[in-house]
Amino acid sequence: MPKLKTQTLVSLKQKLERDVLIGSDRDNLAPSTVAIYVRQLLKLFKSGLDEYSWSHDEFIDRIHYPRMFDDTKFQNEFKVQNSDMISLLRSVYKSKETLILTLNALCKMTKNRFKQIFDYYNRVRKELSKQNKSEKLDNELTPEEEAKYISYDELMAIPVKVKSDIIRQYGNLLISKGDFDVLHKSKRNDYLLFLFEYITRYLNVHYPLRLVWPTVRLEPVEGENYLQGNNLYLNDFKNVRLMGPQVIDIDSSTMQLIKQYLQFLTDPLGQTLAKLLWRVYNGRAGEYDYTSNKTGGFSQMLSRIFVKYNKKLMSMNMIRNIVESNLIQSPQYSTMTNRAKNDLHAKLLHSSYAANISYNKISNRSKDAPLDF
Repeated sequence: MPKLKTQTLVSLKQKLERDVLIGSDRDNLAPSTVAIYVRQLLKLFKSGLDEYSWSHDEFIDRIHYPRMFDDTKFQNEFKVQNSDMISLLRSVYKSKETLILTLNALCKMTKNRFKQIFDYYNRVRKELSKQNKSEKLDNELTPEEEAKYISYDELMAIPVKVKSDIIRQYGNLLISKGDFDVLHKSKRNDYLLFLFEYITRYLNVHYPLRLVWPTVRLEPVEGENYLQGNNLYLNDFKNVRLMGPQVIDIDSSTMQLIKQYLQFLTDPLGQTLAKLLWRVYNGRAGEYDYTSNKTGGFSQMLSRIFVKYNKKLMSMNMIRNIVESNLIQSPQYSTMTNRAKNDLHAKLLHSSYAANISYNKISNRSKDAPLDF
């Protein structure tokens, strides 16, 4: 394994952020979008280490000057030559949406400075986008998706089951300071992990807001995501540039849970809180380490804690598919005005169009009788 694989990625992350921002100086990208682009590129860098043993600068140079080669099948599909960078990209990322996302990052890395290469990445991106839009018209679950899919009722039942398990084992969801103090240290950590993962499941099932929950602060900070009163103010999320900042009204049951949970953290743990979500790291309780390059970490953690209860990997995208499909296919949806529909979908941080095209999944389309007009 190349020695480079153990070197720090901090300097590379800084260089990638710099180049992405140079290529998007007029695009007003949200910090979270820049972070996502950098995360994709870092994964590309690490995936190519074994084959290319590249340094940080060599990786960036290869983005700017990919090595082209003939590939008849690729050229017939994309009308350009294949390259080592695109070949690596397609070996690492399989879904078209993730490929397009990473190509967005490559375009930002080359825009305004390497026109020929920008045009190259952009041509591949546009063709993949065209294919992706066409495929979404057939919004039936694939066999792979159906194997992981659960119903809306099953999804909503997961936090309920976790809560019941905590109460059965510890006597209450949020135990008293006295009960917490008498627990053995290892049992305290077991309880905290149980509790933190319950809160994480609950919030991401009832409010599947992409991956924003670990970023939510408890005091207003300009340009960031924060909770104030019963409102969640979202200023930094993936498509904020298109939708604008959003304010989500949190229901009373969820707010009561949040307040009780925060009081627990303040009392038994004696913590001064800056962010909402906490968890156990190396045997100690603390805030999620959700710096700009750790988005993938939370996504992976979310999949892991859901599989404990439904035996299936539940990505945030799958949770959003289930919630949106339940809404769109409900009898009430057909009676709503377009404005009401748009307001509901905005609470999940996308438009009505995106919800219907990208998130509405059906499992029995081929079994339905065709509609005659």
